Amino acid sequence: MMTNHCIGAVKLKMKITITNYNKTYSVETDEDHDVESVADIFKGLLVSMGYHPCNVDELFNTEYKWFTQEEINNNRQGHTKDIDPKTGNKSVDDYLHNLYNQTT
Repeated sequence: MMTNHCIGAVKLKMKITITNYNKTYSVETDEDHDVESVADIFKGLLVSMGYHPCNVDELFNTEYKWFTQEEINNNRQGHTKDIDPKTGNKSVDDYLHNLYNQTT
């Protein structure tokens, strides 16, 4: 605890506030945290702002993960750099070709 001559005992708090596009996201705690715990708190704020948990996990190397690496790899939804050398992006190319060149 800290003491202040004017107000007496003051309990230390940590507060992280992010304002983005006129919306404010905030977390406040009375507890003492190590740096990894603070990173996890920050990750939660980013997810509450709308960032996808997989992206947040990949940016911060902490013990707590929203998803396992296997779950992330299986849920790329086509956002992967791995291309099958036999087929390339043929299925995507075919889909886009058929989408824009529809015949009735």
